[in-house]
Amino acid sequence: MRGFETERQEWAGSRRERLFDTEQYLDLRRQRAVLTRTAIALAVGGVCFGVWALGWKDEPEPYRPPARQAPAGPQASAGDGAPGEETAPDAGEGTSGLPADFEVHDDQEGFRTALPAGWRRESQSSQYGIDVVDFRSADGTHRLQVFQLMEDSPYASVADAARAGRELDGYQEIHLEYVADPSGGEAAEHEYTAAELTGEAATGSGYHVVDRRFEATDGERYALIAYGPTADGTEDERELLDTARAWFCPPGAECPSPDGATP
Repeated sequence: MRGFETERQEWAGSRRERLFDTEQYLDLRRQRAVLTRTAIALAVGGVCFGVWALGWKDEPEPYRPPARQAPAGPQASAGDGAPGEETAPDAGEGTSGLPADFEVHDDQEGFRTALPAGWRRESQSSQYGIDVVDFRSADGTHRLQVFQLMEDSPYASVADAARAGRELDGYQEIHLEYVADPSGGEAAEHEYTAAELTGEAATGSGYHVVDRRFEATDGERYALIAYGPTADGTEDERELLDTARAWFCPPGAECPSPDGATP
């Protein structure tokens, strides 16, 4: 049954209708409050949606690691081979020209390098790549060795060699680290001294060794190792190694000469 409500100035339904449609029979003040709350809720929802939509639109792209510019530089302490800081190239590395008494050598294995004039050549077969080639001074006290690496990483290769080197009598590590290389590829170096070396005559003062392993311009990896007695200091082995690397060109490749002359 419906009746006329004087407060709301409208016809009202029965009590049963009010139970099932309560919002319709709210007084005017409460009805306005409901509408206000509804409007506020819709406005807040709209703002949240807008913020979400803008955030989705401007969401950054998935993280991509930066392009590799140089080998991650390990500064390995003795015995661990852990990465650390990259070292700057040696002052004499990649310099143009040749030191006095050096000459360019085009080897029968196909590579080019530079070494002191008059050194004799020896070689032996290798399990991988080119033969192992040794160049020796006339008195037999200094040696430059060249061979191709089987390993994919120059650092891993030289770190393995360093672990074996620590078994030498009187072994003293100078450094084991990544170094900059003329090719721009990965290169690592192990420098050390030892009281004696397997297969080498005793010098009375021990040996100084610089072992450089690197990725050349052909994408293959090679080693250049300079040996000499500690009695005459360490500069001669460093000069020997740096000059040999500056002029090294792998088999089948064409490389510019460090002095700018035609290869």
